[in-house]
Amino acid sequence: MRARKWMTAVLIVATAGIVLAGCGGGSSDKEKSESPETTKAATNAGGATTLNLTTEDFKFNPTTLSATAGKAVTVSIKNTGNAEHNFSISSLNVSKDIEKGESETVSFTPAQSGTIQFFCKYHKDSQGMVGTLNVT
Repeated sequence: MRARKWMTAVLIVATAGIVLAGCGGGSSDKEKSESPETTKAATNAGGATTLNLTTEDFKFNPTTLSATAGKAVTVSIKNTGNAEHNFSISSLNVSKDIEKGESETVSFTPAQSGTIQFFCKYHKDSQGMVGTLNVT
């Protein structure tokens, strides 16, 4: 009888542990509401913004980036796809090739607020290889 009580106690504690573990470590409501198609900017002490971008098989992830007019921007681009890709912004004279499996960075400073298109010059006709830089 004592072994049975001990086993019951162990099962109750184990079940409680599993239930409590399932309740923790989740995303906040704010994180859940943010679109995976938009990236958060990291700003360093000098005011420069660093953005992360991935090129996959014929799509950018995310497709929307944000920056501030007059502030330097560095975009770190990782090509996880099976083809060479490119990151271009015509109005800012930006064009950088990224070989498959490689990473590159580009830096620029948008002068004014507005919406700027970025794209892969090799695959611009693919729907996912065009994105938007929102400058505020």
